[in-house]
Amino acid sequence: MTSTKFQINSNDQNSKFQNCFGHWILGIWDLGFGIWLRISLLTLLLAILSPNFAFSQTPIKVGALIPFTGRWGESGRECARGMLDAAKWINQQGGVYGRRLEVVLIEDSSQLTETIAAYRKLNETDQVVLLYTYTAETGLTLLPHIQLGRIPTFMGSLPAPYANPSKTPFFFSVIPTPLDLARIAVKFVAEQSGTKAKKPKMVFIGSSDYVDRQFLEEAKSSADPFGVEVGPDIVLPDSFLRKEHGLTDQSSESVSALAGVMNRFRPDYSYLSLTSREAQALLKETREIGFKTKWIAGPKAFDENLASFEGVLGVQPVSPFGEDVPGMAGIREAHLRWHPYDFHTLSFTEGWATLQVATVALRRSLTEYGVSRERLRNSLESLENYVMGGIVPPVTITSKDHRPSTESRILIVKGGKLTPYTSFVSVGRDRGISTP
Repeated sequence: MTSTKFQINSNDQNSKFQNCFGHWILGIWDLGFGIWLRISLLTLLLAILSPNFAFSQTPIKVGALIPFTGRWGESGRECARGMLDAAKWINQQGGVYGRRLEVVLIEDSSQLTETIAAYRKLNETDQVVLLYTYTAETGLTLLPHIQLGRIPTFMGSLPAPYANPSKTPFFFSVIPTPLDLARIAVKFVAEQSGTKAKKPKMVFIGSSDYVDRQFLEEAKSSADPFGVEVGPDIVLPDSFLRKEHGLTDQSSESVSALAGVMNRFRPDYSYLSLTSREAQALLKETREIGFKTKWIAGPKAFDENLASFEGVLGVQPVSPFGEDVPGMAGIREAHLRWHPYDFHTLSFTEGWATLQVATVALRRSLTEYGVSRERLRNSLESLENYVMGGIVPPVTITSKDHRPSTESRILIVKGGKLTPYTSFVSVGRDRGISTP
């Protein structure tokens, strides 16, 4: 710009008019350039601060394998919606320091060849930096591939042995392990149930194909120090478990087998390790029989589907959708903005919380060169007392223990709503993690 001005001033000697005209043009040019420069700088600054800044860059991709049908289909769909809403919300708040967050969602069919193909697509084609599997079955099926690809992987339910990073360093979760949640139930029964006249009795009711079966033995072994007597396990048949709605033709047989154990052992509490639909069907069938037991559902069993069963308890670390806690503010706003007439369950909250925790780690591991899986794993292992406004317990993950927490509230169905029955009950980290 300086050289252009010099040429006009030095070489245009035709007339005073041309010379004056040249100065006039340059004055306008200088003024215009100054305004243009200020506008450009201001525009650049606003762009940097804008939520959409740098969204033209390659997005940061998170892969998700979630079932939409079958045993886990209903809660899986809600979890997926929570993750997608969380991603949209995060991007509207600026993404991951200006990088767009993209959830690459694939339906989990629970078929081996399709599961492997889906993983290969996410790993090789999409090059996701983080993976989420809703079911433990899928996560464990992919374990060798996850180890080889060194990809940090969140599970919707992380079995206790696989929270040990010395053997499985890439598995994470945002809620306690099934073992710790069962221990919380046992501790509650022992200390806060009000059953003081005798040693409380408890049974566990679950499925035959539950991948974390070993947690029952460990849960029962932890019951004795609490002074709780645990009876024989009750395993419901596949014909019951795989029916998505209601009971099968074999329901009377299932309830008869259940009644035999219940009448002999007479448990004060019965712990349901089922899906919420299965728990709903079982409670509906047994309500007329009138078992003298208090039902306490595990986290996957206890959700809004049980709202009609007054007095049923649940070990639930996730806040019900819409609960009046600080962390629910963004969820409420997203819900009202994008789908105000939809109904959600706490599985939606879980999906939202999972992606929020992942995003915190992504932000901590992002460099000018992007996000590497190794840095992301290290970032996850440095989370200490990360608070999410009460929608899940504070998250602490270390290089020696990948459990996010060992505490949960006990909720109760009261007046058709899921409401807190206790504050957070903790079982500590001295037990509950072992080698696969």
